[in-house]
Amino acid sequence: MSTQQDISVSDKDFEREIVRYLRDHPAFFEQHLDLLADMILPHEHGGTVSLVERQVSVLRDQKDQYRKKLQTLINMAEKNEKLSHDFNSLILALLDAADLEKVLNIISERLRSDFEADAISLRLFNSNHPQLQQHPEIMDWSEPVLGAFEKVIEGRRPVCGGLKPQQLDALFAENASNIHSAALIPLVKSEHSKKCYGLLAIGSEDAQRFRADMGTLFLSHLGKVLSRVLKTHLGE
Repeated sequence: MSTQQDISVSDKDFEREIVRYLRDHPAFFEQHLDLLADMILPHEHGGTVSLVERQVSVLRDQKDQYRKKLQTLINMAEKNEKLSHDFNSLILALLDAADLEKVLNIISERLRSDFEADAISLRLFNSNHPQLQQHPEIMDWSEPVLGAFEKVIEGRRPVCGGLKPQQLDALFAENASNIHSAALIPLVKSEHSKKCYGLLAIGSEDAQRFRADMGTLFLSHLGKVLSRVLKTHLGE
């Protein structure tokens, strides 16, 4: 019994030595072309193919994989380029806004059209600006509702992912049941700023649109710019 096992182990060691030798001497078959003619490999669809045919097949598969990866990178680059262009356009529009009403319209319209948001919610805290009286949905937040977003506000940075039912109801009201992921953006000038002007929420019906592991660089920059614009128009 032990003899058969020894032979099996010896065969495996011998195979490994052959594999190692061929890898270390890639020109081996160039010096022994007659061996190529005798070598056959099983084909995945049955039958056999020559070593050269198999190599061609492997290279073709690798080429297809590289082409797909390249196309994925190209698509991603084009998507990021469009995102950057639309984002810069949004920032310039906010900076050029003549009054607070224009700022609110830009946020609502541009985020929906250029960034395909399914729902937008803007909530401002502790402001008695006259123009805001025309937008009670922005202002009527009680303390219990604000408590549902305490961690986000204290964190001073955007948060993405699924929201709790209480948060969805507070932000999106009758549209809450359709929102399956969202980005919450505290409106602060910086992560170290004590002043928080409010909260901007971007909702999506796609559960994978805003994920907890996604980058938030653009969202963070949007929050900082919007905070500065609001400070100008609110006179704070």
